[in-house]
Formats: sequence, structure tokens, C-alpha cells
Amino acid sequence: MTRGQMNLPALAVALLVVTSVTVVSLGLADRAYLSAERDADERRIAVALSERLVAPDSQVTTRANVLDSETVADLNHSRLRSQFPVTGDADVEVRLGDRTLAVGGDPTGGTTVRRIVLVENRTTASLTPDLSPSDPAVTLPRRSPRVEIELTPLDESNVKMVKANENVVLRNESGLRGRFEVRLSRFETTTLAFESDGALAEGSVELTYYPAETSKAVLAVTVDD
Repeated sequence: MTRGQMNLPALAVALLVVTSVTVVSLGLADRAYLSAERDADERRIAVALSERLVAPDSQVTTRANVLDSETVADLNHSRLRSQFPVTGDADVEVRLGDRTLAVGGDPTGGTTVRRIVLVENRTTASLTPDLSPSDPAVTLPRRSPRVEIELTPLDESNVKMVKANENVVLRNESGLRGRFEVRLSRFETTTLAFESDGALAEGSVELTYYPAETSKAVLAVTVDD
């Protein structure tokens, strides 16, 4: 009986140790579970936002995975929230290369998703074609979404029609004169053909078009929920 009573404190200490270890283990497991769940939510939001940013119908792309340099440069936190509501209330940062495009909250940690994208810059180019009387047509050296055509015939010739890849884009039987803007397909090279009632002297047609130059960059989306 005395020996059993003497073992009671040892048993109590052992039970206390076991209980403490169990509580600590449960606490660690719970924190690990919550951390894994939070990481999964952050990654889900980051992946969804990155996909929406580079989608073909995104407000900052010209086509799938190609960012428009001017539009993306205007992106800020308020526009990011309104155009891409998938972010919710999470802290978020969007970077392109070494530039921060938009940041909201304090996303110092969190989960980052990176994508290789193309960034498209539009330049301005001019062309004064020397139109052959037998084939008064010119092919733009590079694709462009639009072209500005300035028609100032230097003699009595009148331009009555302009075609872009066989499609009539300008027509006036009395003669076309002045500056006109024509939308073009950005997916194919354009050939402009001019129909007139006489040969067009050099300088009668001035073209301004907007070819694209693309470069690779890394788009990084960080979400800290």
C-alpha cells in the first residue's frame, strides 16, 4: 500500500507530461493545417488572378499572354480590384519584370505565381509608296491594327477606291482627298490597293501605320491572404 501511494506522484507527473505533449502536438498540427489551408487559398487566388490577367479578353492584353504596354502601365490597385475581383480582400502585388504595377495591403509574405509573358509596344512608322501605274498597290512591311491614309493627288488623278486585302475600305466616285483612318486585322499582313482614274504621282499617298514590337518579361502575382 505504501509503495502504491509513493508511485501516485510519479503517475501524476507522467499523466501531466503525456497531456502536455498531446496538447502541444494538437496545437502544432492545427497550426500546420491552418497554414496549409491558407497557403492553398493564396495559391488559388494567385493562379486565378494571373490567368485572368493574361486571358485573351483581359483589359490589359492584346491577345492571349500578350500584355499591352500602355494599358498595363496604367494598372493600379483600384483598377486591379474592379477589373479582377477574384482578389477579394487579400493583400496583393502584381509585378512585371522589375516594375511594380499594382499593390494593395502588405503582401510581404504570401504565395507568388510567375508567368513568362510578352509585352507589346506600338511604334509609329510612315511610308510614301511609289505606286506603279500597272499595279497601284503596296504591302505594309509589318502588321498593324490600323493605318492612316493621306490622299493628296498631285495632278488631275482622283483616287476613287481603296482596298485592304481585297476588301473595300474607302470609296467615293467623285474622288477621295484628305486623311482617313482605316482599321485593319492585326493578325495578317495588309496590302492596300488604290483605284484611280489616272496614274498617281509619288507623294500622292502617305501612309502611317503602327507596327508592334514584343519582348519577353516575367509577370509575378503575390497574394497574402
